[in-house]
Amino acid sequence: MSRGIIRRWALLLAAALLFLPLAGCWDRKELNELGIIAATGIDVTEEGKWKISYQLVIPSAISSQNGFTSTTESPVNVFSTEGESVRGAVSRATQEMSRSLYFGHNQVVVIGERAARKGIGGLLDVYLRNGNSRETVMVFVTEGEARPILEQLLPMERISGNALTRLIALEKESGGNFRPQTVYSMLLQLLGPLHASAAPGIAINGSGEGVRSVDANKSTSTPSKVRLQKLALFRDDHMIGWIRTHESRGLLWLRSEVSGTTISFPCREGGPKVNSARITGLKTKMKPARSGDGWLLQADVEADATLFEYTCGGNLHDPAAVAGIERMLGQQVRSDIEDGLQASQRLKADVAGIGEAVRRKYPHTWKGIAAEWNSRFYPEMKAEIGVHVGLIKTGRSNRSYEQASEDSRERK
Repeated sequence: MSRGIIRRWALLLAAALLFLPLAGCWDRKELNELGIIAATGIDVTEEGKWKISYQLVIPSAISSQNGFTSTTESPVNVFSTEGESVRGAVSRATQEMSRSLYFGHNQVVVIGERAARKGIGGLLDVYLRNGNSRETVMVFVTEGEARPILEQLLPMERISGNALTRLIALEKESGGNFRPQTVYSMLLQLLGPLHASAAPGIAINGSGEGVRSVDANKSTSTPSKVRLQKLALFRDDHMIGWIRTHESRGLLWLRSEVSGTTISFPCREGGPKVNSARITGLKTKMKPARSGDGWLLQADVEADATLFEYTCGGNLHDPAAVAGIERMLGQQVRSDIEDGLQASQRLKADVAGIGEAVRRKYPHTWKGIAAEWNSRFYPEMKAEIGVHVGLIKTGRSNRSYEQASEDSRERK
C-alpha cells in the first residue's frame, strides 16, 4: 500500500475521531453547572400550593474538611419553591438558582403531614416518570413541615440528608421499631391488592430550636436532635393517621421483619420493667381462617432471646426461673402485636399484609371481599396470637447482682 493511500486513511480516521465526542456528549453538564440535591421536602401551603424544599450540597464546605464543625461554612443550603403541581414547583427553581438541579444523589424525601394527608399521588408520579429520580429514595413523614428537618444539622455528619438513610438502616438492624420505606416499595404497596402502606415518622426533639448553624455544633451538646417516632399509615395515596412506636414494632413482629431489638420486662405481672433482653431471631406464621361472616387471624410467633439485664431473684440454673423469663418476654411481644393490630384496624389500613395471606389461601373468596377488606373485613377481624420466646443465652452469670450480694452476706 502506497504512502499516499495510508495518509488519506489516517486523515479520514482522525476526522471521524474528532466527531465522536460531539455525538456522544452533546447533553453533558459540567459538575460546576449542577446543584447536587441530597434531600427534598414536600409541603403544602395554606393556599393549597405545593412547596418543595431542597437540601443543596456545598462542595467547597466539605471537600477539604473532616467534618463541618471545623469550618464556618455550612455544608448544605436549603431553599424552597412553590407551584400548583410538584413538578411545577421544581421547575421554578431556575428563577432563583444559578445551577441546574441534579436529583441523582437525592437519598431522602421528607413529607409534611399536610401534604401527606392531601395525597402523594403527584409525588409518586414524578418518580415514575423522571429518569434522574431514583425509586430507592427513603420516605419519611413529619407532623409539622418538612423544611425544618432538612435545615437541621446533625452532629458528626457533613450532610444530614445522607445521615437520615444511615439512621433508618441502623434502626432496622438494632432498634426494630421501624423499617426503611422507599418510593419503590411504597408504590408497590399502594398499587397492590391492599392499597395500604406506611412510612416512619421523623421529628426534631429537644429543649431548643433546630440546629441550623455550624456554630451550634461547636458545643459539646446540641439543644435538639432529629428522632424517629411514630408510623404514618396510608390508604391509597392519602395519609390517614399515626400509630405509636411500640405499635409499629408489633406489626413488624407479625411480618417477621424484626432482625434485632431490645425489649424490657418485669419480674412479675404488673411490676416495673427493670429487666431487658435482646431478640436475636424471629419467625411468624400467619394463618387466616373464615369465622362465620368474618375472619380470624391465627399467628404463631417463635423468637430467640439473649438476656441483657436481670435484677430478679432466683438462680437461672433453675428451669422454672428461665421459663418465667420466657413467659414475661412472650407477654411483652404479644402485647405489642395486639396493640399494633388494634391501631391499624382502627385506622382501617392493613399494613401488616394479612390480606395478602387471605388472598393466597382463599383466592376465589378474595375477589369478592377485596374491595371491602380495609373498610369492613379487616377492622372486624379477630386475632389469636401465640408467642413463644426461647432464652438461649443468659450471659456470664446465672444470678442477678442483688441475689449474688445477698448470698455473699449470708456466707459471712
